[in-house]
Amino acid sequence: MTNIDVKNLNLWYGSNQALYDIEMLIPHKSVTALIGPSGCGKSTFLRCINRMNDTIPNCRVEGSITINDTDIYDKSVNVAQLRKKVGMVFQKANPFPMSIYDNIAYGPKIHGVPKSQLPGIVEDSLRASALWDEVEDRLKTNAMSLSGGQQQRLCIARTLAVKPDIILFDEPCSALDPISTNQIEKLIMELKKDYTIVVVTHNMQQAVRISDMTAFFYLGKMLEFGPTEKIFKNPDNKETLDYVSGRFG
Repeated sequence: MTNIDVKNLNLWYGSNQALYDIEMLIPHKSVTALIGPSGCGKSTFLRCINRMNDTIPNCRVEGSITINDTDIYDKSVNVAQLRKKVGMVFQKANPFPMSIYDNIAYGPKIHGVPKSQLPGIVEDSLRASALWDEVEDRLKTNAMSLSGGQQQRLCIARTLAVKPDIILFDEPCSALDPISTNQIEKLIMELKKDYTIVVVTHNMQQAVRISDMTAFFYLGKMLEFGPTEKIFKNPDNKETLDYVSGRFG
C-alpha cells in the first residue's frame, strides 16, 4: 500500500522557514487536495514528496516523508528511482518539443525499457490518459501542435508511462478551459483506482468534486486535514472555515 506518511516536516530556504511541522498520513489510492491561499506552502510541500526541492540552492529539510516503509530523505535513497515512482504534473503543460510518441516513450527509454515494448507502453499510457482516440493516427506529429487540454493529458500519459505509484498534480487545470478541466477531473477520478494522488488546487469546487481528503495550508503550516466533506461542511479550525467560505484568500 502506497501511503505517504509525513512527520515533523520543516523546510527552509536559507534562513527563511517555509514549512512548519507538517504531519499527515495521505491514504493509498485516494485523491488528497491541498488548499489554501497563494504562498502558503502547498506547492513547496508537493515538491518535497519527490525531492524536487533538492534542486534549489540553500534548501534544507528536517523531518521525514515515508513511502513504502522508506524515508525518502534517507541518504541511501536513489532520487532518480524515487522520481520514477513519484510522478509530477505541473500547472502549465510542458510537452517536450518532439513527437507525441517520443514524449511518451522518453521516460521508459531512459529507464532501459527494450524498444520492442515501447509501442505497447505508449498506447496503454495514452489510453489511460483518455487521449488515444484523439491522437492514434498522428503519433509522429509534434506534441506542441496539441491543444492545451490535450497537452496536459499528454503530460499525464508521459507520467504514467514510467509506472509510478504516486502522481502529484500542481494546479493541473488552472490554465485550461472548462471543457478541458472537466476532462482532467474525470481522468483524476479514474486514476485514483490505481494510484495515490495529491492535487494542489485554488479551486474550492474542484477540491470538493475530486478529492477524498483535504489539507488546509496557511502561512507554511497545515492547519487542518481530514475528509473533504468535513473540511468544507464542518471544519474544526476557524481559519479553515473562513477560507472555504470565501471570507479570505
